[in-house]
Amino acid sequence: MTELLSQAYAVKDGIFHTPPWMKVVLRPEDDPLGTENVSEKSGAINIIDLANIWSCSFIATEDVGKKVEGGFEILGRLDNSEIRGCSLLVL
Repeated sequence: MTELLSQAYAVKDGIFHTPPWMKVVLRPEDDPLGTENVSEKSGAINIIDLANIWSCSFIATEDVGKKVEGGFEILGRLDNSEIRGCSLLVL
């Protein structure tokens, strides 16, 4: 995501790992302002990146993910969301 200064990397098996100053938080897929804890299941991805000192350090994506031990996994896009980035669904 170009809006962020930091990046998460998937070294193996599609599990992404973030640096200590970056946090991934899941929100309910049907409530963009929801704050309920969805860490045990999948949810839409919010990202907090504290490396962005002079800009917005928080973005709400339309990607769906799941927290796993040591990181998170991208499962796809929310229904009816715009196709963006390097999505393999376009190919």
